Parts: sequence; structure tokens; C-alpha cells
Amino acid sequence: MSTSNELVVLVNDNLNLLRGKLVRFILEDGDMRMIANLVQIIDQFGLEYDQEGMVYRDRKGEKARSKSRAQLAKELEPGLNALFGKEYAKHDPEAKRLETNRKAREKYHAKKKGKANGSKARKTSS
Repeated sequence: MSTSNELVVLVNDNLNLLRGKLVRFILEDGDMRMIANLVQIIDQFGLEYDQEGMVYRDRKGEKARSKSRAQLAKELEPGLNALFGKEYAKHDPEAKRLETNRKAREKYHAKKKGKANGSKARKTSS
């Protein structure tokens, strides 16, 4: 875990601790200093508050990581094509797993439907 991620986790953990104290009305003398330090760290590192998740996020770090992954993929693709040709794209393990799960669900439901239809037929014939 990078230092930036550790910092974001630390800020959010402390924020949650203070929220809990505030809800229970047990803020202590040192808590105001903790709040001031959190605000200073948030400003210093440019963290942004996500209202839906109620946490602070390092948007700049997320953008930098996503750009570097895209750049890495761009750099690796010609080498992978040279080694394996375009065949490696056909063998997506996630797609294969999803297809296997879909077939298993269909088989299960067909079997269940067959039992339900068979039991109804027996009840009406007696």
C-alpha cells in the first residue's frame, strides 16, 4: 500500500472515530486538536470528500494510477501480440467462468422445472 493510500485510510479512520464520539456527545479536549490536524492534512494533500461514501479520497492519486495502467497496457500490447498473436484475447478466463456458471444455472432450473411439472402431473392423475 502506498503512502498516499495509507494516509487516506488514516484520515478516514480518524474521521469515523470522531463521528462516533460526536454522535455519543463525548468529544474530549484533544479531539478539537485532532479535527484541526485532520483539516490541515486534508488541505495539504488535496483530498476530496466523497459525499456518497462519506470518506475522503485521493482523486489526484487515483487519476495518476489509472493513467499509468493505461500506459502500461499500451506498452505491453505489442509484445503480447508478438508472443501470442491475437489468440490470447479469445481465452478470457472470466468470460469462460461466466459461461460455465450460466450453463450450470440453466441446467439447474431446467431440472427443477422438470421435477415441478412431473409432480403436478402425478397429483392430477390420482
